[in-house]
Amino acid sequence: MPASFSLPYGTTDFDAEVRLEPGLPRRVRCYVKGCDRILQTPTRGNRGESCPVHGIRCHLSGTGRVTYSYSDVRRNIIVDQNLFATRIVGHPFKYESHRLGNENSEDAVTWNVFRSLQQARCLHEIAHWITSQDIHQEPLLFLWGICLTGDTFQPWDLLMAARKRFESRLPVERPLTEPDIALYLPGCYLILIEAKFTSPNTYYPNGLRIRAADLTKDELLAIYNDRRLRILNLIAGKEADRVHYQLWRNMVFAEWMALSAGSQTRAYHASLTRAGKEAESCAEFRGLIHPEFGDRFVHIAWEDIYFLLDESDASHADRRRYFQTKTTGLQQAFRVSNKPP
Repeated sequence: MPASFSLPYGTTDFDAEVRLEPGLPRRVRCYVKGCDRILQTPTRGNRGESCPVHGIRCHLSGTGRVTYSYSDVRRNIIVDQNLFATRIVGHPFKYESHRLGNENSEDAVTWNVFRSLQQARCLHEIAHWITSQDIHQEPLLFLWGICLTGDTFQPWDLLMAARKRFESRLPVERPLTEPDIALYLPGCYLILIEAKFTSPNTYYPNGLRIRAADLTKDELLAIYNDRRLRILNLIAGKEADRVHYQLWRNMVFAEWMALSAGSQTRAYHASLTRAGKEAESCAEFRGLIHPEFGDRFVHIAWEDIYFLLDESDASHADRRRYFQTKTTGLQQAFRVSNKPP
């Protein structure tokens, strides 16, 4: 890390309680411990004020939900900050890059963890954990369909082909499938990972379209279907009361892309959440997979990645500290206080 590097604000940096000033517009004392700056909070029509000392905007909803965002996205990043700010923010292949400075940005967490694991040459350990394939060669890394291996930042041709196959004629205007993380070793495995930080695995229930940009469950199953695919049980999907659509789309994409890659490449999909989250959604989704392919979907936790990092290895110190201090709503985000037995 460069000498000027500092981790994002963490659990020890914030005051224990929010200090709300009287009157309107809503103003709060800066959330950083010991700061006396009074700041207007952001609203839908106003960006609010950034603390001139700490560079954060302090968000407070009408229901009391507390969070913050960085004025400079680089302060939310623990590795290759300038590269991230210049090559990822605003990349035409990346949706919603304007949220990357938020405390609760799962994309920022994704970059911080997987880009740093790539630099430590530990990605094969994650792949082994998901696939059980004992291969020490490092896979190619794609975040949001952007190639990070060799820092090409080029869109993934296999993903673009899958989008063309399944999403060229969607009945509503909506974002195309954007796998958060992909680990790809041609001839061995292709893993797509749906990463969640504070948000859940969302679903389509039976019935009509809920929002204008949604598909119906029936449309999802009809569109993301191919006679060559074997992993998902389409009949079970039709009979289910609901289908978690991001998991379904990613599993379809993973298998189709692996088949297109050829050379015995096997498809895998993982749901990555915080520990103790989304057990029900992952169990439901697993029930939609043919039993003979039961090993192709796994539910993993960010905390599990933390416990893979050897605490005796000094090169992991910043990664481990990031996990230990990362916040959501100014509170500790990950259950990493003690190593599991």
